[in-house]
Amino acid sequence: MKADGAIALQEQAWTLQAEGKLEEARSACREALRLIEEHEGPDSIDVANLLNDLAEIERERQNFQGALGLLERARAIEEGPSGDDTAVRIRVRTLSVAAMIRCAQGDYAAAELDLLKALDTASAVFGEASAETVEAQNNLGLLYKYWGRFEEGLRLYRQALLSTLALHGEESLATAVVYHNIGGILHAQGDFAGAEEPGRKAWEISRRLLGEDDPRTLLDAAAYAGILDGLGRYEESEAIYRRALAVFEQAFGPQHYEVAANLHNLAAVLAARGRRDEAERCYRRALEIKKRILGTDSPDVALTYNNLGRLLHEAGRADEALPLLENAVLILEKRLPQGHPHVTRARENLQEAARGSR
Repeated sequence: MKADGAIALQEQAWTLQAEGKLEEARSACREALRLIEEHEGPDSIDVANLLNDLAEIERERQNFQGALGLLERARAIEEGPSGDDTAVRIRVRTLSVAAMIRCAQGDYAAAELDLLKALDTASAVFGEASAETVEAQNNLGLLYKYWGRFEEGLRLYRQALLSTLALHGEESLATAVVYHNIGGILHAQGDFAGAEEPGRKAWEISRRLLGEDDPRTLLDAAAYAGILDGLGRYEESEAIYRRALAVFEQAFGPQHYEVAANLHNLAAVLAARGRRDEAERCYRRALEIKKRILGTDSPDVALTYNNLGRLLHEAGRADEALPLLENAVLILEKRLPQGHPHVTRARENLQEAARGSR
């Protein structure tokens, strides 16, 4: 039967996606979508579910516009009657995936609208302490971290942790995700001592449940390395970044966002340890990948402009540094609130470089 074949292909796509085999996952998911459309028609909620799956794969492939197009089609299907709990879960997922793409693109206001709707829907239908509500809280907390609304994000994460421990216990990947997020937002606030324990716990749980070299484990490891940077433990963090970079390049390919993120972080460590030439190479490669994936107007791109500009200024190359630092300030002032620490640091770096070039 077509429905059975579609289900088998959907499960195959999930497995391939978890293994990082995104092209094969996309092919399996597309075929599952074709079969379910033939069996149930183009407006079935199962079609919307597969469109979400395919959008997730396209998001991981960094094809953000393609993913958003798929999600718009899913939304159109979901505009019908509310349906059962499964239909509500699918609708919440559509909102969440679209919002996290908008977040990656720096469109925080649009992302917030979808995430607030997802959280309200999940809590109303499934309850305040449900797994669905926890996921919505995590997603909204992540947005608030990037947006500089740290206290709001931390409050959501702490609520999510209490519910997750009640649902799954300490030794679960769901709990590791919340610890990862708490460590990340404390790191963003500059509370490195407070971030160390949750960041370490996330990595330890992932290592026990997934193994040392699983890409998901290395995502937790890299996040912990960022906390180590704040504590000045650069030798430890450099080793983690290099291992994560090797795993991500093998799993995702050399042009993936996670490769760029680790190159950026590794460059910062190398700069702190006085290895400027190697740091510059890493920053420039990270910048090239980020611009290709996110565009030239992304706050994430601006962070690499800022760090590379500061590195060049410290090397006495003010003429090269100033355009990069100016770009960083322009982007960050446009996309982030005025009190955000990224805006403050970028302005300080630009002012210092401008004084030095006179």
